[in-house]
Amino acid sequence: GWNIKQIAGHLSYVMNFDSTNFIQLTNDKKILQKHGIKASSLEGYLYPDTYFFNEGDSPEFVLNHLIKSHKNIWNESLINRAEAIDLTQHEIVTLASIIEGEAIYDIERPRISAVYHNRLNIGMRLQADPTIQFIIPDSPRRLLNRDLKIKSPYNTYLNQGLPPGPINSPGKNSILAALFPEENDFLF
Repeated sequence: GWNIKQIAGHLSYVMNFDSTNFIQLTNDKKILQKHGIKASSLEGYLYPDTYFFNEGDSPEFVLNHLIKSHKNIWNESLINRAEAIDLTQHEIVTLASIIEGEAIYDIERPRISAVYHNRLNIGMRLQADPTIQFIIPDSPRRLLNRDLKIKSPYNTYLNQGLPPGPINSPGKNSILAALFPEENDFLF
């Protein structure tokens, strides 16, 4: 569930990558096109898992591996499920990233998903704290009322619907929760 900056920082430490260069690669249009990702960055598309790389592996090699791992999640059944609930894969990854940021335990992910689906279905703002954590520069910290007023397309307290893209890289359990929310009418 790390975001790109956190991933870049970790890879800088364990692989001796230049974190700024790595972040630039995650915004490279050629890499996005190569993998068929219709987004402005790879945020959300770097699958979180334990990986073993060799010393000397390039940032591009590592990126390609993380992206392929994410894409391997999406079998035909899950693609069909996204279509059935009238959401694109990008929207599912975006919602899953919010669930990832909100949940502590796997068992609660489908319930959190249901709350967000229910809010989306009635046109209610998501009011998701993880989206605010994504836009504040000194995250993570306790949110303040002024944080909820930051003008950003990622501010789900001000804007209706999903933000324009993921806020972290969600794992499989969050993706599944976004696709298969618990059936309830909870809004909170």
